[in-house]
Amino acid sequence: MRLRIALSLLIAGALCMPSASGTSFADGNASDGVQRLPVSALKIMNYFPANAGWSNMWTDYSHDRTIADFRAISSLGANTVRIIVPPAAMGYPEVSPDRLAEFQDALAAAQQAGLQVQLTLFDMWHNYGDIAGSQAWVQSLLTGQSGNPTIALVELQNEIPLTSSAFDWARRLLPYLSTQLPGVPRTVSAAGATGDAGIKALLGALPASLMDVADVHYYGDAAGALDPIRTALAYSGGRPVIVGEAGLSTIDGSAGEQAQAWFYGVLARITQSLGVPAAAPWIFSDFTANAIPYRTSQSQYHFGLRRLSGEWKPAAAVVSDAFAGRSAPDLDGGFEREANGDSTLGSWSLFDAADGKASVTTQVAHTGKQAVCFAHTSGHLQFVPSVMQSLPVLQRGQVVSASAYVLRWKATGFERVALAWFDARGRFLGQFQSPLATTDGAWTPVTVSAQAPAAATTVQVHLKAAYENGYACYDDVSINW
Repeated sequence: MRLRIALSLLIAGALCMPSASGTSFADGNASDGVQRLPVSALKIMNYFPANAGWSNMWTDYSHDRTIADFRAISSLGANTVRIIVPPAAMGYPEVSPDRLAEFQDALAAAQQAGLQVQLTLFDMWHNYGDIAGSQAWVQSLLTGQSGNPTIALVELQNEIPLTSSAFDWARRLLPYLSTQLPGVPRTVSAAGATGDAGIKALLGALPASLMDVADVHYYGDAAGALDPIRTALAYSGGRPVIVGEAGLSTIDGSAGEQAQAWFYGVLARITQSLGVPAAAPWIFSDFTANAIPYRTSQSQYHFGLRRLSGEWKPAAAVVSDAFAGRSAPDLDGGFEREANGDSTLGSWSLFDAADGKASVTTQVAHTGKQAVCFAHTSGHLQFVPSVMQSLPVLQRGQVVSASAYVLRWKATGFERVALAWFDARGRFLGQFQSPLATTDGAWTPVTVSAQAPAAATTVQVHLKAAYENGYACYDDVSINW
């Protein structure tokens, strides 16, 4: 390994030319002639090795693993890999020689794979009073990297706390960071859980003179990503906006994998409609049992686009399309890739399952091999059992239509397709419903179409089966959106 790292250091050294500040983030050109990808062209993949997450990546560093993983990332069409560096693992305030060699090897491995790097510093950091030590660590890690065109973006800290002490620290460190990486755009992210308020607080506390790029992190219902990205665009002050992390765990197995593919497909539709780069997936691979060096939920081990076997999950193809500028979300209206899960079938989620849980079946189908069916359901005045998808309203006054084929047998209930509208705060704005299906024993179509209310940012498409003592099945759903 030492011979390989020494060779990589030579490669990295060849890239590290002296540089002056002055990058134009619109075109990627620095005043000294260094050519970097513009922020708007970055196609970022978040990275830790499958068997060595967070600090373990550095304390158990592997040159061969890094090379292989970066080639796999490049094969998806990504052009940038996010490398996360925690001071505690590297040595503080002086980076140890071994860790420095590994860090420089990782930069060289990215260059060899044709990737640029988003560098994230100060991971798992809380000592905001130590300005001198923080600056010393930055200098120790980044000495010799000025002018390295492989580093396309530098993030001071991942998901910084929204506190005055953290912001004061960032205001001191961001200018210093530019002395070490002149011309490299700088960013800081807030946790996705802080929502619109976190984005506004971060962009207000760190103006464009300090922070060059607005970075959104998002987890949750894919349709809900529209609002925080719009907020970042509105408060960015003209700064480029990226979605630096977004993901969905596949802990539910095959249903989870289909849900993940649907998540990235809808997210791609959102980012393209807003003119921002494709979202950076969290994360490249699932994690082995010992990969994460702290206690966390089991769902955190299953966010990867790649299984531990090395096979790609279905979402990988969707992400590859998004990196290539294509967005055609597969809503799986034929239910061919759905599977029975606790809360989701894949692309479709269960709604009011307590009053009747839908299931995927191969016993009947309008076309293909599968349909989704309800049996012996009940309901309430304000909600009834359904399967649903939540989709963003991309334009004010957008018209949405949905149709489906319904098969009823010994039916006594109420089957129809509904569009339910919600605003940015999740408040219900009303719904439009198709006429009830009435035919028994044959597949019949039902259709609904409506214009979104002015305040609507999300529409839910529901396939309902209320108070059904017999059976009702849906197939071949079409959503024009």
